[in-house]
Amino acid sequence: MKKQNRSVAALGRKVIRTEAQALADMAERLNGNFDQAVDTLYRVKRKVIVTGVGKSGLIGQKIAATLTSTGTPAFFLHPTDALHGDLGLVRKGDAAIIISKSGETDELYELLSVLKRVGVAIIALLGKADSPLAGLSDVVLDVSVKEEACPHDLVPTSSTTAALAMGDALAIALLDRRNFSPEDFACFHPGGGLGKRLLLKVSDLMLTGQDVPVRSEERRVGKECRSRW
Repeated sequence: MKKQNRSVAALGRKVIRTEAQALADMAERLNGNFDQAVDTLYRVKRKVIVTGVGKSGLIGQKIAATLTSTGTPAFFLHPTDALHGDLGLVRKGDAAIIISKSGETDELYELLSVLKRVGVAIIALLGKADSPLAGLSDVVLDVSVKEEACPHDLVPTSSTTAALAMGDALAIALLDRRNFSPEDFACFHPGGGLGKRLLLKVSDLMLTGQDVPVRSEERRVGKECRSRW
């Protein structure tokens, strides 16, 4: 059993190291296209559309949420839903972030063709920079990986991690460009532990006036404490 546990732990370390290497490789490839992508998103007058299919779509949902909470209004739009009526959400002046490992997804190709006609700027996070989707995009960001962390090089692991990290990089670059402060973040995120940490003031906890507990000089605090224990 101990030998098996060590083997499982070794596999876990290999997965993490493979994905970490994919991120390091991607960081080295980052170029002027990233600056162009940030400029495009910063100039958007309306909203940012994020789209993708399968695991890429799930990553897209997180990227849209991160953008929205850091000052760049965004929403996730599934390609199939878009082609069946939800394109009504899209307007000229929007920008789109598309995510695809293959760069050949049929649903995305059809969606991008429509977005181009509407006048939407398209930023593509692609695993293949010379793919058909690249030809329809205004800016291409290379999120390719040498291998997936899956032993069969099949399951989206390194590739989804790379796309997620690129989305985070875009969001934080935009946050910096907008001079987005902790106070701004608190306005968009008032709930949970983060909201409490950012919004809670001393005045929210401090007792004042008649609510302040007062002891008379005659009362002995020490004796009462000992009696409680």
